[in-house]
Amino acid sequence: MSFIIFDTEYTSWCGCQEKGWRGKQKREIVQISAIRVSNDLRVLDTFNVLCKPVINPVLSNYFVQLTGITNKQIQLKGISFKSAYKKFRKFVGKSQCLSHGYGGKWDDKCDGDIILENLRLYNMPIDDDVIYHNISAWLIPEYKKIRLKEHPKNSGKIAKILHMDSKIKKLGIDEHNALYDSYSILIGIKYFRDDLPSLLKKLKYN
Repeated sequence: MSFIIFDTEYTSWCGCQEKGWRGKQKREIVQISAIRVSNDLRVLDTFNVLCKPVINPVLSNYFVQLTGITNKQIQLKGISFKSAYKKFRKFVGKSQCLSHGYGGKWDDKCDGDIILENLRLYNMPIDDDVIYHNISAWLIPEYKKIRLKEHPKNSGKIAKILHMDSKIKKLGIDEHNALYDSYSILIGIKYFRDDLPSLLKKLKYN
């Protein structure tokens, strides 16, 4: 058996989170990345696509600076969200998906909600077959066990706070790149791998 760790990046502007993406500022997915992981935490496969936003086709300077993803990259390598989702769905198959939403519950969809939001945004059929979970609900008790003073609020911070981010940086990417953030989640799971059976039990893979 295996499971999926994934992350998304979506259109954003300075202050948009605090203001709630008002008006035409929609959370259009720009990047979907995922890692297929075995039950003994080996990376079996990776997935990484860029998407061309439609409502706001030009990425804001804020987004470019935050993620490192440029308008030129989107024009050269980006595909439609519809095509990207089909590829992502094929990659996921029947596996359960883990993403990160700090402080939430295990059954929160986290980035899965962003995907569902984009399915609605582009008038695509809602896919209820994918099972999404919030890995933060498993990680936070682990942080407390080691008395970690600062808990990572977003997925990209996990590897950095645990001082294990050098391995990901070798890929030439950094925090707020969806692939980096996916690997950062995996590093957090590996760091607490002694309690891996409890995670697999939550996934009902024991």
